[in-house]
Amino acid sequence: MLTKILNIGVSKVNEDSLNRKVRVSNLISIVTIITMIGYIPVAIFFKEVGIIILNTLFIGSAFLSFYLISKKHYNSAFYIATTYGLIYFSFGPIFYGLPSNLHFFIIIMCLIAIALFESSIALKVYIAASVIIFFALIIQLKNKPGIINFTEEMKKAQDLISIVNLFILFFITVLFFSFFRRENIIFQKAILKQKDIIEEKQKEILDSINYAKRIQFSLLASENLLNQNLPEHFVLFKPKDVVSGDFYWATPTNEGFIYITSDCTGHGVPGAFMSLLNISKLSQAINENKITRPDLILNNIRSEIIRALNAEGSEESKDGMDAILCKLDIKNMKLQYAAANNSFYIIRNNELLICNADKMPVGKGHDDSISFSFNEIDLKKGDIIYTLTDGYADQFGGPKGKKFKYKPLENILLSIHALPMKEQNILLNQKFEDWKAQLEQVDDVLIIGVRV
Repeated sequence: MLTKILNIGVSKVNEDSLNRKVRVSNLISIVTIITMIGYIPVAIFFKEVGIIILNTLFIGSAFLSFYLISKKHYNSAFYIATTYGLIYFSFGPIFYGLPSNLHFFIIIMCLIAIALFESSIALKVYIAASVIIFFALIIQLKNKPGIINFTEEMKKAQDLISIVNLFILFFITVLFFSFFRRENIIFQKAILKQKDIIEEKQKEILDSINYAKRIQFSLLASENLLNQNLPEHFVLFKPKDVVSGDFYWATPTNEGFIYITSDCTGHGVPGAFMSLLNISKLSQAINENKITRPDLILNNIRSEIIRALNAEGSEESKDGMDAILCKLDIKNMKLQYAAANNSFYIIRNNELLICNADKMPVGKGHDDSISFSFNEIDLKKGDIIYTLTDGYADQFGGPKGKKFKYKPLENILLSIHALPMKEQNILLNQKFEDWKAQLEQVDDVLIIGVRV
């Protein structure tokens, strides 16, 4: 029965914190009704009309609180119950005098207000008023009787009532601390349950992402494929998250080895989905449609990506990728390429050459009728081709937490290009980590170096 009363107004749709407040308010109402039912017969016996009215109104406020809570008017119930409680324990000492010890209940009302009030302003006003009333009563009523003229019988009863009031004060304090301890245990169990659910969901999500990583990495150009078709080379690949929006893909053709260094829109899971879509379109264009010229490959992929992402009825998307697509013909020492937004470098005879990109993405965001540029370069023995995405240059770090930028990266490449490619990979990675230090990696990082 008591549990049912305590849970009046409690709802599964409410937050746990609100349900705890509701149970606190209901407990206050229960204690108020039981206590006042005990005091009213005493007031009737001594024919104290003012006390009868005050106590009756207190019971009424408790029942009103139950009613408002049952109707989901929580804040109204909280404010009415605490306000009338403050009124009652302010007038009680005035009627009975300080020996009644009723003014100490004002402290309990402040604790209740702290537990119930949502508004910090309302709580501050309530506590300030309570403190003022508490000390005003002590100062004004010190050594003064209450306004009720007690008979000898009433004086004897008052002594007993004062002791009872102290006992009730002690009992209520213990009761509320026990109640809050019980609620805290329930709350902790709820938190632990939610923690277990979150950990389980997190494990499921991480398992799914790790599985997605295996799928994504299986579609990237394998080390065996690169070793079979490229001379000395390295791949510096540092995803920001488990899966990556940057990707590198390759396939051999009769006319040369095609490989791409790509940066899809976004990173993490969204970027990884874009990478899978772009890889599928790459494979379709080259292996199925037999398109091998770099600019025509990017044109085809752009059309396919726009068609896939802007299907009828779907919201228009400007997602796609920035990319450097190279066709390397080692036999004839030629490099054909097309580049979308990302330029790249060739170092020849200690000089860094910049191979410029078209300022448009492989996707929506530019005049789709404009074709990507076809470029062909005659290579020389010892040339090093560095294709890359923007993640390395855009990384924040250093003593001032600024971007690394492209010029320092170009200087690093010039300073290390004579070293074996594996050593270059190690040095580039070390420079990146030293620059990043304790800061978060801001984007996926991809650099591919090929010495011809």
